Amino acid sequence: MKSMTNFRAAVAALALLTGSLPAAADTTAPKKITFLTNYVFNGRHAPFFVGVEKGFYKDAGFDVTIAPATGSGFVITAVDSGKADYGMADFSSVTQNVAKGAKVKAFTVYTDVTTNGLASLSPVAEPADVIGKKVAAGQTDSVRVILPIIFDAHKLDPSKIDWQSADPSVYFSLLLSGQVDMFTATSDGDVPALVKAADKQGKKVHFASFADWGYDMFGYVLLGARDSIEKNPEDAARFAEATKKAVEYSIAHPDEAAEIMVKYNPTMSLDTVKAQLAGALQSMQTPYTKKNGYGTATEERLRESIDLVKTALKLQTDVTPSDVFVQLGK
Repeated sequence: MKSMTNFRAAVAALALLTGSLPAAADTTAPKKITFLTNYVFNGRHAPFFVGVEKGFYKDAGFDVTIAPATGSGFVITAVDSGKADYGMADFSSVTQNVAKGAKVKAFTVYTDVTTNGLASLSPVAEPADVIGKKVAAGQTDSVRVILPIIFDAHKLDPSKIDWQSADPSVYFSLLLSGQVDMFTATSDGDVPALVKAADKQGKKVHFASFADWGYDMFGYVLLGARDSIEKNPEDAARFAEATKKAVEYSIAHPDEAAEIMVKYNPTMSLDTVKAQLAGALQSMQTPYTKKNGYGTATEERLRESIDLVKTALKLQTDVTPSDVFVQLGK
């Protein structure tokens, strides 16, 4: 009987001891990655900060550092050279660079349609109105690819575009001071802030949307290094799914998403971010995305978009959908 009593006491003591021990720690640390936005931060990029704030990326196994860039070309070069893990870039720029040998691949569609266009202080009704005007654009700006495609479609000579190389940080001052006639802009990024700046000078802003000029192609896509994605598609799939959750949350809670963006970037205007985000969310909720699902690139639309870029830019390299875009999970 005494031995049984001692046994029970030992069991109780062991239970008490083990109950007081801390739970085993999760030794799997999130993978540190760098993600580049296509441009200086604006409301279009709010969902990525939502993904950080709400833990969507952490739950997917990532510790994400979000950094701004100066254009799609810059992003593609940085990802291709291993200076960033993922980034966002205009689809037409990705196609052009892949044709030129860039070892990158897109893996999800961020915005279904482009929000690119031209901002000016006088109306620009059609592509022909650009001829003879000074157009400010960064050297790696995706519009340097898009506008020639539009010119080609309207049977205009792309060499007639008078590009003025400039950093995005001085676009506003160049336009408002009359040093250029227009600059490459986005309805969901530049225009809301430009309107506020122009109003103070009693000037009216005009925006010519490329979508209104018949440019029907994917907008921004997320991309990574080709070798990395092919060897480890699971990482890209988890990043894409986390981004999708962040986008869906931003659609359901746009004001909170804008507030999160400003929380991480206190110098930004909340009203401006809200206006920018509203425009971006429209480009994510199209009849195409409702039919095919957010982030999806169908084989047919990929081929049509690639053929448009190849024809307009006279690319000699044979580029296929699988060269540009990887269908994760297939």
